[in-house]
Amino acid sequence: MNNLFTYVAAIKGEAVGLELISQESVDNSYEDQNIIVDCKESLFHFSNGVTIKYCTESEELEANELICPECWISYEVISESSSIQVHPKRKTFTNRCQESFWVKINKQQSGSFNREL
Repeated sequence: MNNLFTYVAAIKGEAVGLELISQESVDNSYEDQNIIVDCKESLFHFSNGVTIKYCTESEELEANELICPECWISYEVISESSSIQVHPKRKTFTNRCQESFWVKINKQQSGSFNREL
């Protein structure tokens, strides 16, 4: 459980073996030149002492299935126990498609993902 991917998967409800004990979220959305910018920050606290900060920022646009709209997504390790060193410490994406692809590739690379946790 030293891979950041494991915690991202748990946040998304796709991992077994990690216990999420609490979550705090703040909505920092704002309007800029008549454009609504959706901006959220969440902290996820796990029972093993790891805390992950998840941030998203995107403009509210009309949905279009043919393109993956630009947005900013980041996951960052805020704290960890002395026995668990999570790597990488930070991962950022510029759209949801990029994030989904990273999750999919890491899930495939982990092979029997649920059995290892």
